[in-house]
Amino acid sequence: MAIIRENGRYRSCGYKAYPGGSALVLLFAVGCVSTDESLFGGADVPDLRPDDAVESTVQTAAPVIPGAEGAANAGEGAEPSQQVLELAPLPAQPPPAAAALPEAPPPPAPPAFEPCASPGLLLCDTFEDEASGAFPALAPWLPELSGCGTHRVDASGVSVSGSQALLATPGGYPECMLHARLPAGMSPAGMLEQRDEVYVRSWVRLGPEPELLENYLTLIELGARAAQDDPELRIGLRPAGGSLCASAPGLDVSVSGLQSGSATGCSGFALEPERWYCLQAHVKRQARNLDYELSVDGAGVLSASGVRLGPNWNDRDWYLKVGRAAYGESAAGSVWHDDVAVGQEPVPCGP
Repeated sequence: MAIIRENGRYRSCGYKAYPGGSALVLLFAVGCVSTDESLFGGADVPDLRPDDAVESTVQTAAPVIPGAEGAANAGEGAEPSQQVLELAPLPAQPPPAAAALPEAPPPPAPPAFEPCASPGLLLCDTFEDEASGAFPALAPWLPELSGCGTHRVDASGVSVSGSQALLATPGGYPECMLHARLPAGMSPAGMLEQRDEVYVRSWVRLGPEPELLENYLTLIELGARAAQDDPELRIGLRPAGGSLCASAPGLDVSVSGLQSGSATGCSGFALEPERWYCLQAHVKRQARNLDYELSVDGAGVLSASGVRLGPNWNDRDWYLKVGRAAYGESAAGSVWHDDVAVGQEPVPCGP
């Protein structure tokens, strides 16, 4: 008698043993009966499934059981031996392969940033529509003053939003900078009035010439006259070792035409050559008080409030000047400007 266990299930079969050699006994099944609860002490034995069936004749190698040979010679009257045959479980079936998910489409590309699409702009120029090699002639820029020749549209590809930019070459007085009159505001009564608050943005890039960092020059100016630099608010570069900002060279803001003469604020932020920076200025004028803030790439670097203006600041018009003006001994070095804008609301640098 043999008890077969397959995958945790049992079956009782009768076998006849025949000698198969010195170390083997051949067993042949002579019949199987269903499991009997009393055979396993009342244990709950599940029924066999059809796929658990094995062939009725099993030939297997087994260790020689004492008395087996004598029982075989004695014929059918001998009681067959009992053993439990452990059969390997059926191999586990792999789970069905998951259906391949379709690839998600790539996210849409963000829309291109439009430098002149901000609300409330008073003027904006990317220099893409200007004639290469010439002084910008499109409105609102005023005509170039005689004897200058230092500011031209550059189409070499050094730019921010396109292929052209404004290039200020060595030399240049404040009057030679690119300049424009900012339109006056309108009062609630419909009268033109002085514009009291403006936001300025210009991308700026210094050339490789070391002289740019050795002398005082300006990059952006706001004043009351088109061809005069006094009174004005000037944003420029102060060199190390100069009379002003000696311990904090870099970007500065100087205001002339004050009740006390002039005042200079030093940021200590140094511009690296051949790299674009976004300069933003917020200037607010209230009666005889002037407030300003200067930011680089969106981060504030310098501010002042309550600067007392002199009587020359009582003019209605404001003029913007962009480029480079030499105030030091050397006028060497090149400066690029691009995406110049002035607005009544903050003008962003980019997306």
